[in-house]
Order: sequence, then structure tokens, then C-alpha cells
Amino acid sequence: MMKHVGRHNDKKCVVVFREVPSEEHMALVIYPDTLPTHFHDDLMNCLQSDAGQNANNLADALHRTTGTDGRVLLNAIHEQRWMKKVRTQDVIMIPQPNSPGAQLSEINEIIRGMEAGTEAAAKMAEMDAQAGMADPVKTAAGQAAAAAVAGGDGALGDADIARNMASQAEQMKAEANGLLAEADRMMAEAAALDPSLAPKPKRGRPAKAKVVA
Repeated sequence: MMKHVGRHNDKKCVVVFREVPSEEHMALVIYPDTLPTHFHDDLMNCLQSDAGQNANNLADALHRTTGTDGRVLLNAIHEQRWMKKVRTQDVIMIPQPNSPGAQLSEINEIIRGMEAGTEAAAKMAEMDAQAGMADPVKTAAGQAAAAAVAGGDGALGDADIARNMASQAEQMKAEANGLLAEADRMMAEAAALDPSLAPKPKRGRPAKAKVVA
């Protein structure tokens, strides 16, 4: 069983963040088959490692892994703009080969129930009853949700919740830095087209005259 792997619009994807902060219906994914060979290998090695498979969000492991080019993998993904924001309902998670898969939106809902301490089994039973499945524990959604929760026991500890909060904070900071960098680039291009738009040098306060007694 492999965590973080799915398909989006018939393309293989790796889910870096299951949810975007303040946008629970959106996820951040990367398409491994479109990456340069060296980075593809770095990504897959991290994904398949114990750190990758134990991470609630793959971003946690990517943030702690340095690639063959010397860059932190998560930073490289942001710098190259390889990560895409997509709807969770459009991502089908495939925890094991030849499985029917399950929508990431359903898996996230189950995990949120687990994190809140509610009875997730009832939700899985309801979902699978609607799909005509007899054993909710063996369904794709149930398997993927169980795999996504650290420890596999259906409950997250304080350390797991803290890591999730930290990863969301890192994502928010990375997005903010990316927006600032994009704004600087656009301003530079605008100034190249119209020099009058170039930032004016800041004027410092004139030095106070010294009073000689």
C-alpha cells in the first residue's frame, strides 16, 4: 500500500498537501511524469521512504529532504512552480495497484473525523452502503484513509497534529514568498516597458546639524 499517490484528469499525481489552508476543497499536487529525471527520482525516493510514508502530508518529508542538486525538495518544487492546486474531488487516490481508488475529498472527510475524535467507521459504512459494498473496512476509501493516518490506529496524537499545523504554516509562508517574488518580477517587467514605473529611491532624513557650543 502506497500513500500520497493518485490520479488527476487521467494523469498520475503525487499529493503534496491533502488540503490547502482555508480551502479544504483544494489540494496541492505534482505530476511526477513531467519532471526532469533527476528530480523525479528524488521525489519518488522521498515518497517511498519511511519518512514519506509516515508523513500525514508528503510536504513534511519533502521539507526535510535535500535533492541531488543540493536544494530542499519542497523549496525546489515551489521555485520551479511544479505544484498545482486542484480540487480534492477530482483527485482519485490509489493506495495499491488495481484498486478502484477513492476521491481525496472523501478521504479527507474521514481523516477530519478521526482527528476530531468522532466515529469514522460510521461514515465509511454509510459511504460504502450507498455504493453497495458489504465490508467498509476493505473499501478503497477506508484503506486510503487508514493509510493516511499516522500509526494506522485511526487516531492522531499531539505530535501528528503539530506536524500537520507546522506543514500548513510552512505552506502559507511559501505561498506568500512566491506571491512576493511574482510581484517583484512583474514590477521589474513593467519598469522595463515603462521606466517611469521604476521604484523611486527612498530619501533618507537629512542629518541634523551639530550645534557647536
